Parts: sequence; structure tokens; C-alpha cells
Amino acid sequence: MPSEIEKYENIISSLTASCVAQIDGVADISIDSGSMLGRVFKSKGNSVQVTLTEKKEAIIDVSFKAYYGYKVPDLAFNIQKAVIEKVETTTPYKVKAVNINVVGVVFK
Repeated sequence: MPSEIEKYENIISSLTASCVAQIDGVADISIDSGSMLGRVFKSKGNSVQVTLTEKKEAIIDVSFKAYYGYKVPDLAFNIQKAVIEKVETTTPYKVKAVNINVVGVVFK
């Protein structure tokens, strides 16, 4: 049976993936395991990594592919805003950081 921290890591990871997938401009939150970068991230788990602290804080790392033509700073801001709102309203954790990594660009 998972510990409470593991349970919340999974919940926050799922909430984050759901938020990111709904942001206009995000092409894919999965990472291609065939690429060198994909293998590095796959070894860590998946495209969303959650670290929880003793102070009930969450540090969230998000890796995704963006559609060509979207501004990365705007995408990062929209993702951070959505993730922080969702996590803080549905879990007892405060978000300390949402780190954004664009791992590829998809041409429509």
C-alpha cells in the first residue's frame, strides 16, 4: 500500500498531466522514448515529476512538446497558472515551483 506522500505524488502528477493537456499550444505531454532526451526522462519516470516536501510544498517538473508558432513564455505562464490553481484547490499542498521543459516542437 502506498504511503500518503506516494499517494499525493500520484494525484498531483495526474492533476498536472490533465491541466497541461488542456492548454492551447501543448502538442503532447508524453516523451518519445526513442530519442536520447526521451531515454533520459523515461529513466526518471515520465513527463511529470513531483517532489513533495515536509512543509506540504510541491515542486513539479513538466516536460512537453509544443506546437510551432506558440510563444514558450506564454505557454509556460499558462501551464504554471493552471497547475498551481488545480493542485492548491484539490490537495493540501502549496506549489513551490512549476518547472517547465519544452522537449520538442510539433509542426501542424
